[in-house]
Amino acid sequence: MNDTEGELGSRGVDAIKHFERTGNLPDISKVIAALQKVVRLTPNGHANMPGQLNELGVSFICRFKHTGNVSDISEAISVQQRAIQLTPNGHAALPGFLSNLGNSFRCRFERTGNISDLSEAIILQRRAVQLTPNGQADMPGRLGNLGISLQCRFKHTGNVCDISEAISLQQRAIQITPNSHANFPALLDDLGISFQSRFEHAGKISDILEAISVHQQAIKLTPNGHAHMPARLNHLGNSFICRFHRTGNVSDISEAISLQQRAVQLTPNNHAFMPVLLNNLGISYRCRFEHAGNLS
Repeated sequence: MNDTEGELGSRGVDAIKHFERTGNLPDISKVIAALQKVVRLTPNGHANMPGQLNELGVSFICRFKHTGNVSDISEAISVQQRAIQLTPNGHAALPGFLSNLGNSFRCRFERTGNISDLSEAIILQRRAVQLTPNGQADMPGRLGNLGISLQCRFKHTGNVCDISEAISLQQRAIQITPNSHANFPALLDDLGISFQSRFEHAGKISDILEAISVHQQAIKLTPNGHAHMPARLNHLGNSFICRFHRTGNVSDISEAISLQQRAVQLTPNNHAFMPVLLNNLGISYRCRFEHAGNLS
């Protein structure tokens, strides 16, 4: 989730949100080209410059999530760092810029595995939460972003304090977000991933039951055709596989396969996430073979 508040062009923000819903790659590339031109034409010292740089960084990250091109992350980090350098302490837009830069560092960690990037993401996103007044509409997203980064660090280090804090932050984000809000399904999906991570670490059955429940709710609230639907289907499938390994109930594998097949069907062949979806579907088929012995 990205903050795009502040002194931003409304058409650019709308185009980013449209891409996040549809995943139409030419749309986001056009946005990037237009924003790069705007930045070039904006005089140094102009009050709108930090917002335009932040928006450009968000656009690069959106494209990276579709293509997997690491140069987009580097560009995002560069322009977002510049946005923060140009923004005075106390400015209302600063927490959003910090949170978005944290997202970019986390994306680079997920691609390269450099733990210093993840540590930087957590520092930036803690500061963003600290600078956000209680009751502000952007608080849930910033709590959620910090939770995702802590969840990532837990997977890397195994420090259970990180996953417990992540769950606490994500639950708080959900509690203060209306069910009708566009980001509500994403918050649920991220909480489900955290519950599954803690289940895999500690084996507490209530965690995987919570993961399945919130993933199911996230999918129910995600519109058909939404670009994030395949990932959410995949996450629910993964949780069913986790429960199968604990209970041995073969219906969980069949449900996982059905969900992951649908995720693959909804994903363009050239999408950066496709290999992950195919790999997970293959794992689920193998699990069912190991249980039932059906050679197909």
